[in-house]
Amino acid sequence: MTFYSGWGPSPAFDDQALTVDIAGSVPTAADAQQVAEILFAWGWRVRKQSWTEFEAEHTYARLSVLPLDPVTFTGEIAITGITELLDTFGRIGHRCTIELYDPDGGELLAERPVHP
Repeated sequence: MTFYSGWGPSPAFDDQALTVDIAGSVPTAADAQQVAEILFAWGWRVRKQSWTEFEAEHTYARLSVLPLDPVTFTGEIAITGITELLDTFGRIGHRCTIELYDPDGGELLAERPVHP
């Protein structure tokens, strides 16, 4: 699948929701492209952020997907959308980890490995 630098017609991030900062990884993913394709398949808007990085958003989150080892994502997520994000990966058998941070002070709020 080819992504471009412009947004498609999928739902945009609702920046009015109560959000926390999120960081995570998907060690079972082959690369950032695969994570972008997974999110796109589940209704996310995805665009290229650079040659190898992607930006993805849904009504409940805005993420940057980075081509590190393991594939990493960072961004912001509505508190009500955390379970939905985890389910997105779990539905297709991908394992991921997440860390949630206070957007004001930067303190770690929660950290957990997530298994399918």
